[in-house]
Amino acid sequence: MRKNLTWGLAILAAGTIFAAGCASKPRPTATPEEQRMALEGWDIPLDPLTEGIAFVEPTAEDALILQTIYFDFDRSEIKPEGQEVLEGIAAWMLDRPETRLKIEGHCDERGTKEYNMALGERRALSVRTHLIGLGVAPHRLHTVSYGEEAPVCRESTEECWARNRRAEFLVDYGEAATPPEAIPPAPREAAAVFEATPVVEEPVPLPPEDPDSPRRRRRVIDRYYQ
Repeated sequence: MRKNLTWGLAILAAGTIFAAGCASKPRPTATPEEQRMALEGWDIPLDPLTEGIAFVEPTAEDALILQTIYFDFDRSEIKPEGQEVLEGIAAWMLDRPETRLKIEGHCDERGTKEYNMALGERRALSVRTHLIGLGVAPHRLHTVSYGEEAPVCRESTEECWARNRRAEFLVDYGEAATPPEAIPPAPREAAAVFEATPVVEEPVPLPPEDPDSPRRRRRVIDRYYQ
């Protein structure tokens, strides 16, 4: 009986530790209450950024999903075409629970800097709220406003202003971070290999002397005049 009790307590303790570990891991999806609040237009508090999070430009493939959201003049409501883009972004995030997004709000040059900073923030928060309503957990969505300070077009035209009224995305890939491109190893320097080649010297027979050669005649002449 005492042995069974000991085993029971051990299993209970292990289960408690496992449950605590699971509870400490942030959930990737919004709760039904958070979704309800987002759909009703309530502001959901932002979580402080954790140290070590590095937001980067999305990869070329992910940029096809994380498209820029554009706004009407002096407005922060999501337009129908923007809602379609955000549906794709929400599905992308729910498939990648380790990822986080930073939503950057931007404005055109009209209006004061203070007003545009506030408008850029409202635009970023509008995108965040919409994504929470689509099921993304609030702690995975962070916002920042640049107001009119980071335009993509600097001409004072309506077409240019429309391009600047936007919300853009940076990504923290977390544990699912894409590895850097493999760098091919540098070619090894060719090493010169010298092999010892044995040399066998063989005696070369001298050709027979020709009696008519100049050397033979000289010897005869020299002997004659001695």
